[in-house]
Amino acid sequence: MIACMMLFSTAMFAEKGDFFVGGGFSYGIHSDYKNFGIGVKGQYEILDNFRADAQIDHFFKNNGVQISDININVEYAFPVSDAINVYPLAGLVFVGHSESNFGFLNSAKAGFNLGAGAEIPFNDKWKIFFDAKYQIVSGWGRFVPTLGVLFKL
Repeated sequence: MIACMMLFSTAMFAEKGDFFVGGGFSYGIHSDYKNFGIGVKGQYEILDNFRADAQIDHFFKNNGVQISDININVEYAFPVSDAINVYPLAGLVFVGHSESNFGFLNSAKAGFNLGAGAEIPFNDKWKIFFDAKYQIVSGWGRFVPTLGVLFKL
């Protein structure tokens, strides 16, 4: 994690890369509950194929549990063909829990993300992505797949 932070701080002085914004649909899977969610995502290419992204998701109440989370990840894209890139991802997650829809958080915890994903560019402005990560959070660990689209600014 320290190596990623050092690389991130060094890369901030590199030439400006591409910036994408968009959103998607997620599904949080825990042994006690499952939640459908929506979110927004921003992605910045720091160096060729190395990028940082931030994502905010809201998971709707189901079985008495509503979750909101903020994810900050780093990714490295590997082109496997002209039409698809795959990437591992790692980062931090901040998770909040509430028992009312869009209510105040009852409690919050921090943890780590580990996962992988794939993206298919439609053209030089649009791409679709799918990623799946495991949120390692004490007592709240869960698997979260996400499908969405990103637009280049």
